[in-house]
Amino acid sequence: MKAKPSLFRYAAFNILLGLLIFQLISGAAVFLNMMLPLAKRSADDLASLLIWSGKVWLQSAPQQQPEFSRDLLENHGLSIKRIDQFQDRQAGIYPYATYLRNALQARIPTDVQGVKVFEKDHHSFEVEFVLQDQLLQFSFEKSHLIPKPGMAAIWAVIAGVLITMTVAWLLAKRITAPIKRLGQAAGQIGSGEEIRELPESNVAELAELTQMFNLMHEQLQAKQENQKTLLSGISHDLRSPLARLKMALALIPEQQSSLVVRMEKDVAEMDCLIGAQLELARAQEKETEQLTDLGKLLAELVDGIEAQFPGRVQLNQNIDITLSLANLALRRCLDNLIHNALRYAEESQVEITVKHYSQAICIGVRDRGPGIDPQLLNLVVRPFYRIESSRNRSTGGSGLGLAITRQLAKTQGWRFKLVPRYDGGLSAWILIPG
Repeated sequence: MKAKPSLFRYAAFNILLGLLIFQLISGAAVFLNMMLPLAKRSADDLASLLIWSGKVWLQSAPQQQPEFSRDLLENHGLSIKRIDQFQDRQAGIYPYATYLRNALQARIPTDVQGVKVFEKDHHSFEVEFVLQDQLLQFSFEKSHLIPKPGMAAIWAVIAGVLITMTVAWLLAKRITAPIKRLGQAAGQIGSGEEIRELPESNVAELAELTQMFNLMHEQLQAKQENQKTLLSGISHDLRSPLARLKMALALIPEQQSSLVVRMEKDVAEMDCLIGAQLELARAQEKETEQLTDLGKLLAELVDGIEAQFPGRVQLNQNIDITLSLANLALRRCLDNLIHNALRYAEESQVEITVKHYSQAICIGVRDRGPGIDPQLLNLVVRPFYRIESSRNRSTGGSGLGLAITRQLAKTQGWRFKLVPRYDGGLSAWILIPG
């Protein structure tokens, strides 16, 4: 799926495009109405100077021509000399050369043909034309051209683009920064972290959005507090009577043992269900991360389960990984997955696999049980959903194990995924970034 552009990029691009179009239109208007007429006027003045200088030089006595040439070079940066024929060179593409050529042709008698303007190099011009039946050649540096429309246009374009990009970046950042803060705060709230009240923007719409977000945060905090209070009440007000009921059942005479066993089983199931619901609620609270030796954690977890189910769990890992993670949350996730696999894998082994990639660490709990229909993979992680149609928890469990695991993984910023195995069975994977 193609990634969508960020709001910052979208806003910056549109602002930049609008400002660039404005710069192009305003630049074209300035060039056509100011710079171009000014350049043509400058070319007309230079053409008049060249023709006047050529006439004076030709009318001067031969002994006076060198002195006039020196004065012309010192005062106007022009050098003049008589040549025998036009130079066989290509005219340059410098725009000012075209304006100067047109201005000279307009001032030289129409019966005299031939005006050529060349770019001698990147720094000077040569102008050749016939005046009083004499072929003259003028040379002058480009630095003597005032104004310089080409350089002015280049500097105007560079400055306009840089200013436009800077303004577009600043405006886009000013618009998107509050929204980015809202997004980060929403992610922190979703992960169960505590956040401070967000500061309001100077923009009315963004300020209103921030106010609504802060109000929503306060309401969510109030609901979470109510939920904690309710769960505490459930834990105290329900489990305490259950404990007393267990004690009372133990005192019932043995002749009623069948009824006692049934009642004790019901009480145990109620206590188990209350505990699972409390665990699901606590799974929404983000745990503080700590530096953990992953191999040691898995070995300790497997040893504890092996004591209950000898030979049923196999740990496959040959990598040494130490990373910062929520230690207790990972133990609870894997414990739920392993016991779930043991319940359905019958007598086959449950395999725990660790894979280390550049972007993530993958921990898999794999079994050879009956597996799960791919169409039900999104349903089995919902609270109280059981594949068995019966409500018998001895076959279907409480329906909260996978839901608790998914919520724990989501709260800690991990990914949880169920994948059917090719030869039968199920793989449950936890993907930890890093």
